[in-house]
Amino acid sequence: MEIQAKYVLLQNEFYGKILDTKFERWVLLESVEIEINYNINLNVYDVQRVIDIQHQVIYGKADTYIIIFSDAKFLNAAVSVLIGTLPVYAQLKGKHVYIRFRDKQSPVFEFIKKVGMYDFFTNSNEKPQYTKQRALPFNRIVNEDMMEEYTDKIMELAPIIMNDKASDVLSSYFFEIYQNSFSHSESEIDVFSCGYWMEKQLIFSIYDMGVGIPYNVQHNIDCDMTSQECIEWAFQEGTTTLDETIIKRGLGLSRLEKFIMLNDGTMSLYSHDICYTITNGMKKNMELNKPIKGTMIIISIKADTEHMYIVDDEKDD
Repeated sequence: MEIQAKYVLLQNEFYGKILDTKFERWVLLESVEIEINYNINLNVYDVQRVIDIQHQVIYGKADTYIIIFSDAKFLNAAVSVLIGTLPVYAQLKGKHVYIRFRDKQSPVFEFIKKVGMYDFFTNSNEKPQYTKQRALPFNRIVNEDMMEEYTDKIMELAPIIMNDKASDVLSSYFFEIYQNSFSHSESEIDVFSCGYWMEKQLIFSIYDMGVGIPYNVQHNIDCDMTSQECIEWAFQEGTTTLDETIIKRGLGLSRLEKFIMLNDGTMSLYSHDICYTITNGMKKNMELNKPIKGTMIIISIKADTEHMYIVDDEKDD
């Protein structure tokens, strides 16, 4: 990743207008330009590059950051949620993030429009102008009505055949993921979601910029657990850091994991310094170079028109 500035880079940090009377010189540094000249796919390496940008914005000294998509040709819809939440979070912290493109013909700019991010920032109070029907539009999920709306949209786009019971059960798992993000994350900007029907698969993400699963488990269950143990604990059926006297919780991640393996899809969970992935029926934990802010779940549902998905008689309660 290349970091560019118009003026002076001083000790790896950007400063505002400073007058050094001793040497009578000006240091003019008011913004940081971050160039993205590479494609951003779904792999962990590319996600970590975006997390690195997130770190610069959150912990950097500058007030303004300009993210420039120069030669990038592709931005995965699920990963785009990390880019789209940066202006929202920065504004909350008194900073500014601007996203720029080489020109209007940029493939990434065209996709940003299709996936709903352009409408979110420029046309939030009116009917979307550019968002495509194949999109799970980039948006801020602020209440249970929106959780239901997005769960229904996922089920509408899901490229599989299900009987009614299977559809109801699977949608309940997605709804619980949204609900748990609200209940557990302590996110200051609520929960965001984004996705798109790509070739032969539906890919989408659910993201909060909260405290992360390891923090929650360590502070509510066992302070001695490692980040990896916390993630593994979260995937155990019936586990939750909330009081269950009102609502039975803890089924979402566990049951969703089983569905993903049955579908031969993929799922990635990024939280704090851990990435937990399910690919080709294999589970893997990886330590991130830098921790992500909060928790991001990325799900890919593979197109399957040759099988009927049903639910067995196992009780969910």
